[in-house]
Amino acid sequence: MNLKKHIYFLSGLLCDETVWSAQLQSLPTSFIPHVFSFPEFDSITDMAEYVLPYLQEKSIIVGHSMGARVALELYRLSSQNISAIALLDFGIHEKKTGETEKRLNLVNAVEKYGMSYLIEHWLKTMVYEKNINNDQLFEPMQKMILKQSAKSFKKQIYALLNRPQAENIFSSIQVPLYIGVGRQDQWSTLEQHQKICELNCLAQLHTYECSGHMSPVEAAHQVNISLIKWLNTL
Repeated sequence: MNLKKHIYFLSGLLCDETVWSAQLQSLPTSFIPHVFSFPEFDSITDMAEYVLPYLQEKSIIVGHSMGARVALELYRLSSQNISAIALLDFGIHEKKTGETEKRLNLVNAVEKYGMSYLIEHWLKTMVYEKNINNDQLFEPMQKMILKQSAKSFKKQIYALLNRPQAENIFSSIQVPLYIGVGRQDQWSTLEQHQKICELNCLAQLHTYECSGHMSPVEAAHQVNISLIKWLNTL
């Protein structure tokens, strides 16, 4: 008897199940999906610990952006319960010079002008320019951002600025490891992902064409095809 596999989708900054809509719709019935988002959390470790009680034996973890960092922290906390990991549009670097100022300036602007400020000054910078005018792609993401709060944004930014070390965790992963990135991702570049993959021989890099940082939405069909193909090898 084939038991269904549990797969956990971990959302990024200001993101929720909207980002995973296409993946959830295409997921084979042999998988049981769980989706997590992290409003009001101000710690990557706390985010991982929130997911931890829901893990089943041989869980599959899929993390996007900040959610990928949560996935790595989850692996640190409970590697024995994780059978495979997929990480999309992410980084494992420590805080960069000027990053704190840049992120806090954005927080201050949101507190002054409201969440709508993020559409022009954050979301549009994440998305491949040719996808911005595609209402079918962009509007759901815009609605997702606007229903979040400035307070939650500030907390998640604090979590990212105080993120735990991730490079050693990534290097230590000993389960199948899927890496995905939009070719036009300017936030977490293809080159960055190529360098990350050099740290773990199990890493399999998948590049999505005509996609920026929000690849589960922008390149949904490409993500679905490659991710499901990978899942079927597990």
